[in-house]
Amino acid sequence: MKNLSFENLFESELAKIVEKKGSSNKVKIETLKKMVALIIKQELTKRQKQILKLYFIDNFKYCEIAKMLSVNKSTISRTKDRAFKSIEKILKYYDFR
Repeated sequence: MKNLSFENLFESELAKIVEKKGSSNKVKIETLKKMVALIIKQELTKRQKQILKLYFIDNFKYCEIAKMLSVNKSTISRTKDRAFKSIEKILKYYDFR
């Protein structure tokens, strides 16, 4: 199993956020990466972290994760969406959106 590291998880999304602000500053992107990793570590539920890891790091599909966790595929989708909303909610206070 791969090492659990979320720092590069949203790299393309982070670049888009920074571009919307009119800058491609690497320092901003690195700061965002660290913030997202910290938010995931401290604010998300154990299940949200697990699903993000399985989906983004281990590259499993929703149906595969659902089977592993004995839940419905829509549960995986909703849980991932809630995790993203939690991350975005916190980031909005740092003027990255």
